[in-house]
Amino acid sequence: MANQNSSQQPRLDALVRDDQRLDERLDERLDERLDEGLDGRLHADVLDEYGFFKDPDLWTRDLALRLAAEMDIGELSETHWRVIDQVRSDYLDSGMLPVQPTLCHEFELDPECILRLFGGPIDVWRLAGLPNPGEEARTYMENQEAPEGQGTTQVPR
Repeated sequence: MANQNSSQQPRLDALVRDDQRLDERLDERLDERLDEGLDGRLHADVLDEYGFFKDPDLWTRDLALRLAAEMDIGELSETHWRVIDQVRSDYLDSGMLPVQPTLCHEFELDPECILRLFGGPIDVWRLAGLPNPGEEARTYMENQEAPEGQGTTQVPR
């Protein structure tokens, strides 16, 4: 039995190396696509005409960071990520829009936390990698604005 295992080891090692090379090539291709920026081909591949993810499974934290930079939200703090993760989780679990004050209350934040952190619910929805919520919900979210003097640049990081 020991001879059989030792004779199979070179084949197993070769398979592992092939798998690692494939992973490296896939990582390189993804990096190349990410380097194109969201305003290039990747934008059309991943986002719809309104800037929502076509497929939530394509979302990554790296893409969220790139979107945040494009949207002038700046660096995403731990609080940003907690809200993004919760919005994403709520939607993927229930298919529903989270109620903003309830969401903020869960994290012991002020009721306007979405507006203050992101500028509005539509921005956190996009950063969470979620699909177009439909015309009515999209219009509602687009009409939510940060109170005067508050916005993403005002958030302590």
